This record gives sequence, structure tokens and C-alpha cells, in this order.
Amino acid sequence: MKKFLLTLCLSLAALNTFAGNPDSLSIGDPLLLLYDGPVSNIEPRPGYGRGPICAPSVSIEDHTLYFWDSCAFLIYIKEEDEDGNEQVVYTTIVTADETSITLPTDLEGTYAIEVIRGEQCFVGEIEL
Repeated sequence: MKKFLLTLCLSLAALNTFAGNPDSLSIGDPLLLLYDGPVSNIEPRPGYGRGPICAPSVSIEDHTLYFWDSCAFLIYIKEEDEDGNEQVVYTTIVTADETSITLPTDLEGTYAIEVIRGEQCFVGEIEL
């Protein structure tokens, strides 16, 4: 049952990424971000909504990430070494009023991306 619920939640998060206004996501390719769980093991505050968790709407074109949500994010770009260990190669904070950021042009290849919004962590993969 837990496995079914987890699969359902991940599917809904993926669908939500692409469910935005088609005109607003016309820049770049939509980035699929999946919910990876809370950043910490803090219990939800009383009155905190327990509705579905929506992944942020993000798209990518070349080395530019575009954000369609007006929230603050913490972004980590990670790469795997030959032993399978991930190391952070780039970190940035995106404020609520920013709509895009440009990643360093020396980053080339496939990277893992981790987007943290509040206490929610979302993960995906980007090709630069």
C-alpha cells in the first residue's frame, strides 16, 4: 500500500510539473522534478495543510533555468564521481522575485539537480 501511495504521489508531482499554463512554459524544456521528501524530520505544524505536494514549475534552455513559481529556492547542482558519490559543484539561492538564473557555462554534461523549497526537497536531472 505504501509503495502504491508513493508511486501515486510521484506521478502526481510529475503531472503537476507539466500542468501549468502552456503559454507560460514556452521558454525552454520543462524540467521534471520529483518529490524526494522533507529536508528534515520535523513534524508538520498544527494547521499545516496535508494536501498534495506540488513540484515547482521549472524549465531549462541552454544554461538558464526559468522559474514559474514565486517562491524562494535553494538549488544544488551535483555530479557523481567514479565511485558513485555525489558532490556539489554549484549552489545558489533563488529569491521569490527572480524568474531565471544562469548556470556557469563551464558546467557541461549530465548533472543531478536538487531544488529545496521550504522544507520540501525535489530532485531531477539536467543536461547542460
